[in-house]
Amino acid sequence: MLAIVPVKGLDGAKTRLVPLLSPAERAELVRAMLAAVLAACAESESVASTLVVTPEPELAPVGVEVLLDSGNGHAAALASALADRRAADGALVVMADCPLATGGSLDRLARAATPVALVRALDRGMNALALSSPGLFEPLFGVPDAALRTVERARAAGIEPAVVDEPLLAFDVDRPTDLKRFHPEILSRTRASA
Repeated sequence: MLAIVPVKGLDGAKTRLVPLLSPAERAELVRAMLAAVLAACAESESVASTLVVTPEPELAPVGVEVLLDSGNGHAAALASALADRRAADGALVVMADCPLATGGSLDRLARAATPVALVRALDRGMNALALSSPGLFEPLFGVPDAALRTVERARAAGIEPAVVDEPLLAFDVDRPTDLKRFHPEILSRTRASA
């Protein structure tokens, strides 16, 4: 299965965290969370290869393949990644701001993809999605209620998706309350990657 990890550029990254973090600290947090997600992909038995989707290729560590987000939007870049030939045998999309992701959590999601499984974010978005075949239907990313709307799209295509309760993937860092709630763990991961 191809793991697809979308990460936005550092310019204006995590602006909802402005009250707590400087631009340099937010950039460091983005890098640390990406490193944590990539480590989870490397630990996962289900992931054969990983593709980072970003407008800033330098964010990806050496050896990790990159698909350039050409500026047509996050959703368009993810659609391109899902159309990549390497995703033909299945794809697992996990957002780069899920610092608690583990190889085991990704494997549980991948196993549930018969043919589609997703994890709702705590804010009703969608943090992770696994597809046994990316051409089944077009999921939605980066929109309000993305999880619910993706479930509706799957059902319209005649597919009943599995909605997986996976707390390690449901949590993402978007708001000050997210950072405060998990500050010690995130801070330690941020420091470890510095």
